[in-house]
Amino acid sequence: MLLLIVLLLPALAAVGVMAFSFRQAAALFALGAGVSETAAVGLVIWNVHTRGVLTYGKYLRADALSAFFLANLAIVFVLVLVYSIPYLRHIPAGRFSSPRWFYMLLFLFLFTIVAVYLSNNLGLLWIMMEATTLASALLVGFYNTEGAVEAGWKYLVVCTVGLAFALFGTIAFYLAAVRGGVSPELALQWPAALQAASSLASAGSLLKLAFIFLLVGYGTKIGLVPMHSWLPDAHAEAPSPISAMLSAALLNSAMYAVLRYDAIISRALGTGFSHGLLLFFGAASVLVAGLLMVVQTDLKRLLAYSSVEHMGIIAVGIGLGGPLGLYGALLHTMNHSVAKSLLFFGAGHVREGLGTSDMRRLKGLARVLPRTSAMLVIGVIAIAGLPPFGLFVSEFAILSAAFTQTRLLLGVLLLVMLSIVFGAMAYQFLKMLTGEPRSDQKMNNLVGAEFLAMAACAVGLIAVGIFMPAPLARLLHSAMAVLQ
Repeated sequence: MLLLIVLLLPALAAVGVMAFSFRQAAALFALGAGVSETAAVGLVIWNVHTRGVLTYGKYLRADALSAFFLANLAIVFVLVLVYSIPYLRHIPAGRFSSPRWFYMLLFLFLFTIVAVYLSNNLGLLWIMMEATTLASALLVGFYNTEGAVEAGWKYLVVCTVGLAFALFGTIAFYLAAVRGGVSPELALQWPAALQAASSLASAGSLLKLAFIFLLVGYGTKIGLVPMHSWLPDAHAEAPSPISAMLSAALLNSAMYAVLRYDAIISRALGTGFSHGLLLFFGAASVLVAGLLMVVQTDLKRLLAYSSVEHMGIIAVGIGLGGPLGLYGALLHTMNHSVAKSLLFFGAGHVREGLGTSDMRRLKGLARVLPRTSAMLVIGVIAIAGLPPFGLFVSEFAILSAAFTQTRLLLGVLLLVMLSIVFGAMAYQFLKMLTGEPRSDQKMNNLVGAEFLAMAACAVGLIAVGIFMPAPLARLLHSAMAVLQ
């Protein structure tokens, strides 16, 4: 029943928040519901830790991998709710894009992602991945401007086409499982398919075809190159809390789906095929996104391409495999989520406070927005993978895996691209932070809740970088055990 509670709480909150027409009442209800959902997720994690696996019927299941991603989601969601309280103060209550509509769509979005993580059936997982697109498309176009509506439609069309590929891959996987001897009613049940993985090798060609379509389909939602075209536009036009959710939660949910399939394919065919594809798409994403970051002029588009780059790094970590590669990849999903939330929160305050995210028009931010600028500097140092922040630990693990496996070319490529990315981020942010502010740029300090959300991100990144909290270490190693 606990799994059902965790799943239904966001759906009930989405309905309940519509009863509050006042912004503050809607925000307080949403925050209370978010805290309740986080507490329920905490109970799921504790029960998984003590009992191993939780199930509800044939379709809901939580193991240590689900618990790890649920913990990541809960952390980001609460931070988004805290940040959104003052962020939404400028939206008129009478518009479609009003606070209660915002929270309603946000909780529906949360419901779909939680359903992805709890899906025991790979067909249900695909359905809920499609539902994440439908639930978040209106959030991308939330401001109802011409650019926002165009970005929302582009996101909807591109991701729907991508998930059509994933549907074909799911069907092909089902046929391969049946040909491999799995009973038709269990062919899409993840535990049954994993247990029968060795027998699926008899349908190897069909299995390979399935994984290609699955990686292209779910890779569209991850933002892997060349399926990433929706992502910069969506991030540029969406409200900044939604940009944080897209980067920190949506991309991770699609990577979670790929991890589930990779665990089966690797056991059935060996790691060479699936990991080779992950290394190719991951390296291409790091290379292309890193170069495109150099020429960006919009702050939120810059951060969007950074997300493409970091999802590429995670794909490379999974592709390298082994204890170091998988450890770095899973840890990087959490580190990237927190760091990107911090940066999008800062970018949101810049855009809402100064009326633009065009970096060519932003000068002297250190004088105009001193506290926001300080948080942005912390975020840039963290996202670049420098010590003492958590991304240094996860990137170091992935690089160590590359060099340990004598993949020297890949390791050198990653080092070169990480250096280029750091240079691009440092160059772009130094231009914004220094210089003389424009005459129309007035000081606009952070509201307490905004600063609290950003400070929590910064503290979390430093904590993981300096010492690994014991509960997180246990959760991480348990998640690795599910896949190894």
